Amino acid sequence: MREAYVQGLVQRRVKYRIDLDREMPIEAWVARYGSEVAKTLEERWGATFCPSGVLPTLGLLLVHWRGGHLLADVSLCAPVSHPSPPPAALRAPVRRIDICVEPVAPLVPPAGYVTLHTPGVKMLGRITLRRNYAVVKHRGLLFVTAASYSPEERGGVALRLAWYLCHSYDVGKAFRKIRAVLRSRAW
Repeated sequence: MREAYVQGLVQRRVKYRIDLDREMPIEAWVARYGSEVAKTLEERWGATFCPSGVLPTLGLLLVHWRGGHLLADVSLCAPVSHPSPPPAALRAPVRRIDICVEPVAPLVPPAGYVTLHTPGVKMLGRITLRRNYAVVKHRGLLFVTAASYSPEERGGVALRLAWYLCHSYDVGKAFRKIRAVLRSRAW
């Protein structure tokens, strides 16, 4: 599995190229190797994988970051991609499959929050606070997660980062929302 950063729908994404030993239909490959790919992505990203039943989306990656979660869509990006390809395309034999991991914005309320106490937000890494969100640069990608913050009496900041449970999501809405948050300059 080769890894590369490429331009995605909204920003950069990580593409994993998998060359197959023999031609195989995409549906059959996902059924046979999907759990293995999920386990590999969980290990590489330090994340939890939430499978999806609708191709080309393979699932949601909940990337563990400082007790909270950063969300990323995991989808097929070649030879088929979003929006939903015709069913015949998923049954066509292929020699190579590309899987892409691209950050998305949360569409559901968080399951909870973790509170971090820090003298300054920048001490946590590349993070920018926006209204109700934190934009976090992690592994070269910009992630968005629900967040709130307040000053502490003894100095510093109390930052509340969201954590999520596995859930279904609308890929198009998640990409539109992350685009809006990334373009926003509002506090």
